[in-house]
Amino acid sequence: KQWYQRRVRGRKNGNMEMLESSVKKHCSDEVLSMCIVMWVKGIRNVTQLFSELLYLSVTSLAADSARVIRIVVGRSEIDLTQIKSHYMMQYNKQLQLAVQQKCGNDLAYSNIVAMIIKN
Repeated sequence: KQWYQRRVRGRKNGNMEMLESSVKKHCSDEVLSMCIVMWVKGIRNVTQLFSELLYLSVTSLAADSARVIRIVVGRSEIDLTQIKSHYMMQYNKQLQLAVQQKCGNDLAYSNIVAMIIKN
């Protein structure tokens, strides 16, 4: 508990990187560790988190279309424009094209998601 209390104090001081690395170091349960790290990333920069999740979804061996739909539809009225910008800066590729290329087999799905991203 002492390491956690020190890290929480560090978070209050804005040192999120220290909290994230500490969680990775001290959590033996990999799933719990991943959840906490995602939570910390979301606190630090939510657009970066969603950009990363979209990247992982469209670059995995099997596209995670359910995750792409949840993120795109869920964030479309909130910050999808910022997520698209961050995706372009981080991965040097347009989000719309990445989704269309990976999910092009299901034409109706990829067209609908691409229209939401475009607008």
